[in-house]
Amino acid sequence: MDRHFYGKVVIRGRIKALTGLHIGAQRDVSEIGGIDNPVIKDPHTGLPYIPGSSLKGKLRSLFEVFTNSKLDSWKKEYPALKNYLPGSCRDDGKENCGRFFNKRINRGWIHVCPDYSSAINCPVCRLFGASGKESNFPSRLIVRDAFLTKDWEERWKAGEEVTEAKIEVGIDRVTSQANPRTNERVVAGAEFEFEIIYNVEDLNQWKDDIKNLLTAMALLEDSYLGGSGSRGYGKVKFIFETFEFRSADYYRTGWESEKTAIPVGEKPVIDVLKDFDGLFSGVEKKLGAG
Repeated sequence: MDRHFYGKVVIRGRIKALTGLHIGAQRDVSEIGGIDNPVIKDPHTGLPYIPGSSLKGKLRSLFEVFTNSKLDSWKKEYPALKNYLPGSCRDDGKENCGRFFNKRINRGWIHVCPDYSSAINCPVCRLFGASGKESNFPSRLIVRDAFLTKDWEERWKAGEEVTEAKIEVGIDRVTSQANPRTNERVVAGAEFEFEIIYNVEDLNQWKDDIKNLLTAMALLEDSYLGGSGSRGYGKVKFIFETFEFRSADYYRTGWESEKTAIPVGEKPVIDVLKDFDGLFSGVEKKLGAG
């Protein structure tokens, strides 16, 4: 068991809500005619935000399903996957039954490698982390809370609404009785500033980890963030602003020469994956390994 640090890849940009976005919060009080399902808000500003836990959790869940579908073809590349068959331990009712979704979380099942040596050879756990039964593997990713951009904050101060109340109606299939409920959601078009940081801990794994992160982001763009995605909520788009590598020496010297810009511009996520080798050639040269 060992751990190294070679630098960080820092990704900053905006998350744009292409449709209304609902990440729920607990109601403090119930009001007649009020919002049944409010969105989570920053207690200091009262403005909606995207919790880092929600974003990271969604990225992980999508990539877990993707990996479960790739078990047979990925077992050579990721030795830990040889320990699993596709599927969930739900039917067995016990954890670590030999299926990929092997850990119970409340009423659901997710994938978590049981120990450090397995996690470091698993595409999911070495990127997103694992709280195993025998030992933990710290996440190589940091996903910050994403707050409204300054532009959208100013628009709110000027009187523009950043959330809307959307009334939905459930219809009793026998009596046709209507059961209305009111959901609060962030308006389409709103943008949030995001930051994702990846710790480079292995010179032979960093490229693969970054590709897996970008794959999860591409999957999210064609899925949804938050609740009610099957009803049109939560379609989002990542817009990159800065994408750079900071070497370990940068954190000791502060020298700008220890930072390497990755020229992604505002390329869509899928195009960054297409051009990965060229875009990251400067980082590969800086690290001196591939």
